[in-house]
Amino acid sequence: MDTFTLHANDPLLFVDRAIPSELLEAIKKLERWDEQALDMANLLITVWSADAIARANDREGISELQRIIHFTLHRASSLSSLPEEFRGRWQEASDMLEARRLSLAHADPEAQLNRTHVREILQWLLSNGNRELPQSELVKHLEVSAGRVTQLIGPLESNGLVTKRKQGRDNMLQLTKSGRGYATSAAPKSAMPERGFGGLFSIDNSVQSQLNFRIQNVIAA
Repeated sequence: MDTFTLHANDPLLFVDRAIPSELLEAIKKLERWDEQALDMANLLITVWSADAIARANDREGISELQRIIHFTLHRASSLSSLPEEFRGRWQEASDMLEARRLSLAHADPEAQLNRTHVREILQWLLSNGNRELPQSELVKHLEVSAGRVTQLIGPLESNGLVTKRKQGRDNMLQLTKSGRGYATSAAPKSAMPERGFGGLFSIDNSVQSQLNFRIQNVIAA
């Protein structure tokens, strides 16, 4: 396995092989920033930050990257040899990581379950084998506008229930581990009128249909 260094011939090899602690140690040993070291550090900070922000709930990864960026921006050698261009880039990455950290800190997945269509979305994704599914298919399933589905998916993604990956002009959706748990949980009591009284006592389908029809009329009145 190649030893990690900020002067690697092929920096891309270390995007998946290296870990943040190795980057931190390499920066600590650096006497002065040069072009090769800057490019290597910039590549890793950029890619790793984007990955951490995109993951459903990577609080630990976000905090680790924030510590690396903070150290890099404030160490003595950085003050004299770190170009303003890179200082600005890494500060922007740190700001984005902080915004994501705050978003996760205030996340409340359970609060999302009472929003219209949310349980249906989670259960639809689960019933299709919990594989990635096109957002355009969800639009058809819910029979609402594409814009409305975008509004619904945004909070589900930020609260760690669903992941979203761009593919062409569409988005691919998939439940997270947390989302799978909520998808299989019992429906809220407020949903009971939609199911009729079948769970309370035994009635045939024709009678239950009439009861459901009357309930909907009362609700609509």
